[in-house]
Amino acid sequence: MKKTIVALAIVLMTITSFAQENNEKPFRLTSGYKGFLETGLGGVWNQYSVDGYLYTISTTHGYQFNDKAFAGLGVGYALGIFGSAKLVPFYGSFHYVFLPTKRVSPVIRARAGAYYAKKNYGPYGDVGVGVRFATNSRIAFNLMTTYSYYHNVTVTHYYMNLMGMGAGGYYKDRKDNISNISMVFSMEW
Repeated sequence: MKKTIVALAIVLMTITSFAQENNEKPFRLTSGYKGFLETGLGGVWNQYSVDGYLYTISTTHGYQFNDKAFAGLGVGYALGIFGSAKLVPFYGSFHYVFLPTKRVSPVIRARAGAYYAKKNYGPYGDVGVGVRFATNSRIAFNLMTTYSYYHNVTVTHYYMNLMGMGAGGYYKDRKDNISNISMVFSMEW
């Protein structure tokens, strides 16, 4: 019986000292590899009108330089729930966490790069601001509002025949500069 109590006391002291050792700064980001997986949905407009929605998914991988700054490269896919836009952006990304030792912190993001579509390619940019919810020093979730811009995208639009008496219309390609404001949810590890 004495051996069991002594063994239990040693285990409890070990666990207690380990917990005290790790609670110093539990949410501080550590330097090294970091990845992001993001998805978003938002409204789209172009130089002519409001045009529907844009669904996005992307992944970014790079290096956490210190407890606040991250830089990396990424790729995404944007599906226009309007016209026929299917865009693949390639970009460099920068993230900045304002309060890295807190469970909840403001965060900003900026991206710059290019997109590829079936019929063309062009410059792409994205800026975002949001809130980071840390679960520990490596895992966190972000909720952001972002603004994205795709320059000179070829999109197929349907035009109704308003002059004739019957139904009908036609499809036509046109170049648009697409802007998008989205709500983005992401996980970082």
